[in-house]
Amino acid sequence: MTDSSDFEKTAMPYLDNVFRTAFALCGRRDEAEDLVQATFLKALGQFGSFRPGTNCRAWLLRILRNSWIDRLRHRKVVGTELQIDRLPVEAPESVEEAHWTNAQDILENFADEQIIEALNELPEAQRLVVFLVDVEEMPLEEVAEILDVAVGTVKSRASRARAKLKVRLMAHAADLGFDGRVKR
Repeated sequence: MTDSSDFEKTAMPYLDNVFRTAFALCGRRDEAEDLVQATFLKALGQFGSFRPGTNCRAWLLRILRNSWIDRLRHRKVVGTELQIDRLPVEAPESVEEAHWTNAQDILENFADEQIIEALNELPEAQRLVVFLVDVEEMPLEEVAEILDVAVGTVKSRASRARAKLKVRLMAHAADLGFDGRVKR
């Protein structure tokens, strides 16, 4: 059996990644915190099956995804789209500030209401792919492993999501002065 200090050294550095992904899934800070707690409890219980040297972040995000699906099934709302009310503007108090330096820049880019609304309109599967690939900058193979789908599926979801965002935000980009720089 692996001791808890190994778990802490291996898994805890990914707390911020798991929280941001949980928030992208459920859209509410309190629910995201609960989901992260459930994820890390399950991960601690299953840590004996984790293979050292493999991708711990992907392993944790897969547990997160499965925990989220379990919650949706429990609520009997599997298949319905969940809307993100708004993304957080600040890092959660429970996570150290030092871990949020890059994330804060990302969140500032999402502070615009038009962008948040456009993201809300995406189906959950596309929104999650865009978040993991474009915001978290995860490799397509890793996202495919987390979502338990083929790499081609990740590519097509990302492509469709980006196309929808582009169409939806074209007028907004022009309003912000990106007229000449936006390819139609």
